[in-house]
Amino acid sequence: MPGPAPSTSAWLAGLLPAGPATDAAARWCDRLALLLFVALAALALWIFGDYGVTWDEPPHLTYGNLIGRYYLSGLQDTAALEFRTNYYYGGGYDAFGALFRWLAAPMSNTRAIHMLGGLVGVLGVIGTWRLARRLAGPFAGLVAALLLATNPVYFGHMFNNPKDLPFAVAYVWALDALIAVIAALPRPRRGQWLALTFAFGAAMSVRIAGVLLLCYLGLALALYAAHQGKMRRSLDAALAYLARLGTRGLGVAAGAWALMLLTWPWALQDPLRRPFVTLTHMSSYSLHRRKMPFGGEDILNTEIGWDYLPTYFGYQLPELVLLAGLLGSAVAVFGLLRHGHQHRHLSPALALLTLGLATWLPPIYAIVKDSVLYDGYRHFLFVVPPLTVIAALAIELAATRLRARLRAGRIIVAAVVAACSLDLVLTMHRLHPHEYIYFNRLIGGLGGAQGNYDTDYYGNTFKEALTGLQRWLWRNDPDGYLDTVYSFRGCISSPTARHYLPPNIRRHQRKLFGTSADFHVGYTRGHCDQKHPDAPVIVAVEREGARLNVVKDLRERAPR
Repeated sequence: MPGPAPSTSAWLAGLLPAGPATDAAARWCDRLALLLFVALAALALWIFGDYGVTWDEPPHLTYGNLIGRYYLSGLQDTAALEFRTNYYYGGGYDAFGALFRWLAAPMSNTRAIHMLGGLVGVLGVIGTWRLARRLAGPFAGLVAALLLATNPVYFGHMFNNPKDLPFAVAYVWALDALIAVIAALPRPRRGQWLALTFAFGAAMSVRIAGVLLLCYLGLALALYAAHQGKMRRSLDAALAYLARLGTRGLGVAAGAWALMLLTWPWALQDPLRRPFVTLTHMSSYSLHRRKMPFGGEDILNTEIGWDYLPTYFGYQLPELVLLAGLLGSAVAVFGLLRHGHQHRHLSPALALLTLGLATWLPPIYAIVKDSVLYDGYRHFLFVVPPLTVIAALAIELAATRLRARLRAGRIIVAAVVAACSLDLVLTMHRLHPHEYIYFNRLIGGLGGAQGNYDTDYYGNTFKEALTGLQRWLWRNDPDGYLDTVYSFRGCISSPTARHYLPPNIRRHQRKLFGTSADFHVGYTRGHCDQKHPDAPVIVAVEREGARLNVVKDLRERAPR
């Protein structure tokens, strides 16, 4: 017979379950999770070549090479200390990418880094599973992994985002290591402290924003020590706990800081000051000043309102993650306020507080500080895995409550999650390989977002557009195509275009080709697709009724 529905206190007490789950349902959840990881890795290895070169990739590839040259030259080649603005970033992923590309030779640099990105993205799904499983058991872990694996924005960024995706992966693994330490307080094992150090260092080596993890650690240790002192009614006890745990925390901070500096030549020159210079600079970064569509209007990214991030999260998160994430956050706040002070809930409360802060503090800080934002929520991709974990916790709670009233309650919840995930898989198939431009049904999908919000802000569609141009020329002018040099102009960088085009299709130069180019290539950003309105469109990249990129034939137009 089903029993009474569990209270919020019982749910909080059930977090961080001790010991491995041994029942049949738990084993099946773990087996299905493993199957998901294998399938996702196989899929990544199958499709990684489908993705285009984004704006960020060429400079990050170069930066990784320069870091390698810095060390191979005995610290004499200092080009990495002044390369573009990349020197403001840690080079952990870029340096690792350079090593991977060297090992993957003769595979091209682009294909190799896309393969690596896909596999790193799978690692992020595994980290999300570990975190949710550690907090609430195998079913929550499976749900979290499935929700993240079928998140189109996350999946699309796996293959060609060399900055935000790796940081998101390192961030969720660091949170998992941190919550493992919290669960083991007051005596975490040495291996847990070392894992925490490595995970923190990996995150900070990609983006200095990873220093927030040290703040979460310090807060958790301080609250634990304060609670112990309160229980014993002794300030000396609180200070003793704080001294012992604080010493370990400082060791983690020092080790993570050293790991961060290893692949950051610029910060290595002044290791105590320059990382904080970067943190200050990046929190008010304004070099990419541009207009972008938002709510149907073109606005400057330096003049956005508080609703920018909430709008993009609201329209680009899958509906189930959005709903469950918000409800789970509300339940967590209620549970912490009502029961978090109780001694029996200390570790779960600290773990839940850490997860909530890691999810909500960064975007709220950016909104309050009025930070410069652009490219949707790309720079806050790192909060998507922990938000997905919160959603999984809410779904686990719903399944537990429903099962208390209905024997098949958990099966019903699992079926809903599976149906939503299948729907997202079909959507991703329709969008491929542009999954990251996904918009949910709250705005009417991608068609509802077109013209109102940024879609292909990363230039991923240029590969399909320029490949289409080659096919169109071969189909319509096969004889001329073999002995003609064509020119094009458009909103695409020369390094990116060279990845897609043969030598006989070149960027327009007036001294070589005269006043007019043969073709115009443009995506929707900056209304580049609307230039030359009287020229015929010969190639159009479209998904779900939305036009994303066009190639126009300019050869019949009068020279200008």
